[in-house]
Amino acid sequence: MRICFITDLPVWSLGKGKGAPSFYNTLELYNDRGDQVTLITTEQDLELSELANIKVVKLRKYRLLHSRMLGGSLRLFHKYYLYVKYQLDGLRELKRTASDADVVYAYEIGFVPAAKMFCRSSGKKWVSRFQGTILTDLIQTSGRWRKIRLYLQFYDHILALKMQSSLTIMTDDGTKGDQVLRTLRGVSRAGKIEFYKNGVDSPDLGSIDIADFGQVHQAQEIVFSSVSRVQRWKRLDRSVEVFEAFQQRYPQSHYYIVGEGPALAAVKELVIVKGLQAKISFLGSLDKSQIYGLLLESKYFLSSYELSNLGNPLFEAICCGAIVATLDNGATCEMIHDQVTGLLSPEERYMDNADKLIALESDQALQKAILLEAKTQFSRVMDSWSQRMDKEYNAVAILNDE
Repeated sequence: MRICFITDLPVWSLGKGKGAPSFYNTLELYNDRGDQVTLITTEQDLELSELANIKVVKLRKYRLLHSRMLGGSLRLFHKYYLYVKYQLDGLRELKRTASDADVVYAYEIGFVPAAKMFCRSSGKKWVSRFQGTILTDLIQTSGRWRKIRLYLQFYDHILALKMQSSLTIMTDDGTKGDQVLRTLRGVSRAGKIEFYKNGVDSPDLGSIDIADFGQVHQAQEIVFSSVSRVQRWKRLDRSVEVFEAFQQRYPQSHYYIVGEGPALAAVKELVIVKGLQAKISFLGSLDKSQIYGLLLESKYFLSSYELSNLGNPLFEAICCGAIVATLDNGATCEMIHDQVTGLLSPEERYMDNADKLIALESDQALQKAILLEAKTQFSRVMDSWSQRMDKEYNAVAILNDE
């Protein structure tokens, strides 16, 4: 199969071998199956020499205006102006590069319109792939003005999700992306949708050095952790507040935050304001073995996102034997049941998790019961990465054969 990917996402979200592996695993899948793969990307420092069957074609990456001095309306206009430019660049490159492709694969929203225009004119089959969605409020009980704001602020997302492709692959990360797709497209025009959870691989305990992640806590301390790209909507400020309350009751505790991102400076400033510098450590981006080392050392895992909390770090924490304290939004309650498979509180009462953690710390019987039931639920609903990628490959191969 000859397949052409087009995207504006980095292959690794936090540097090679670090961050979410979803995109890399996708490229590796088609490479290892012997397919001829072309990757059209705006990533400038990409190095994929280990994937011999992939040809990389680079597109210009434009600089988006972020300065608050320019005003929201001007920044929004510039964002959509660049989005149009990207579609024109992408369409031009697809015409030049993908003329012999069997399938065009638009990974995330960046070039979905370009892929649709090219495939409609050339008669090719195409895949659109989304790693969840930030548009969950469109299908929930949000007010009218909130929905209008979503349309104004994220029309590029809405436009991409509305476009019916030959096959749509949506990640089941708790943000209810399948429902958002059907709402935007209409049930009768939703098209073929595959709704997959990301895979999670159990850690190879024999190859992991638990201390390798950058351990600074004392042996007797209770270890907390969070792992994510540090974005505003990941709401690490909430997790810091939960930990602060727990630490006041149990001073012998330590919290590790893994990840980098645009909201990191604000979270660090919050930690300084609260005087918790000695109790909260920022580890930056780590590779997977280091993350597993930290999670194996962690007693509790905090996740306080908006939208949904069913990301891979939460599942990996369960896999490594950490108790999850999280919030009831999106589809999180499908996996985390309060006091059964973890601790779950309403989003607007996120500090309830502090009280629950304080109570749980003295209840060893409940700790053991939660860990056992969480791992049982995990094994029931989760696939390994190999199983997850096999599902996708079979779906795309069927599409190619049609």
